[in-house]
Order: sequence, then C-alpha cells, then structure tokens
Amino acid sequence: MKIRKATKKDIREIAKLMIEEFSKFPFKEKTTINSAIKSLNFYFKIGKSFVAEEDKKIVGIVIFKVEQWWEGPVILIEDLAVKEDFKKQGIGKKLIEKVEEYAKEIKAKAVSLATHKKSSAVKFYTKQGYKIEKDTLFMIKKIK
Repeated sequence: MKIRKATKKDIREIAKLMIEEFSKFPFKEKTTINSAIKSLNFYFKIGKSFVAEEDKKIVGIVIFKVEQWWEGPVILIEDLAVKEDFKKQGIGKKLIEKVEEYAKEIKAKAVSLATHKKSSAVKFYTKQGYKIEKDTLFMIKKIK
C-alpha cells in the first residue's frame, strides 16, 4: 500500500469511491458522479488530499484544508473514506498519520473533523487519539 498526494487525474476514481462509501448507513448521501466531481474540483482548489493505493487502484482518500484560526493554523479534515474491502487494514490510520505529518510541517495547532455520531468512524477516530469536543456543536440550516 502506498500513500501519495492526489492529483486531478484521480478525481473520477475518488468520486466513485466516495459515492460508494458515503451512500451507506449512517450517511446515506445521495449524489451524482457529476456533483461529486464538482465538489472534488472545489476541494482540489482550496485544500489538499492524499490517496491510498493498492495495486495502482485508489482504495482510500483523505481531503482536508488549512484554516487560520486565532491561535494559528488548524487543519480541518473534510472527508476520509476507505473502500469496504480494505477497511481494518490500517489504511485510514495511515491517511490520518499523513495529515498529522503535514500538520507538524506547517506547525498547525490542531487537526479537527466532524463525522456522523452513529458512524463506526467515531470509534476509529477515538483510537487515533481524537476526542469529542464537549463545548462545540456542529450546526446546520438547510436552505430550500
């Protein structure tokens, strides 16, 4: 398994992986390939991403951006996904470690993320040392 920086050439393959993984419980996201590609093109402009490859096929992805907070730079992980057949093989952990290495390089003060409270990812992130922030709520308003 190899971790490398994602490129524009990877976008379609990444989009398919993300659609496949995020359409499952608890996320149940519904999107089209074109919408996913549009979102990825946006994040390729404002953020960074790494992919995990096995036999030259993308099996995992992490997408993140750097924001400037009062205390200094903070990395926000936007998405992390690993293909079902490759879960529990350390791929997600390697992708997180790559982001954390980058955080150290830029002297980021923290790495932050949000996930669904019913996701198995909560246990995964906890094992990686992430804690549920007690004083912070993720809020959203749907615009119709």
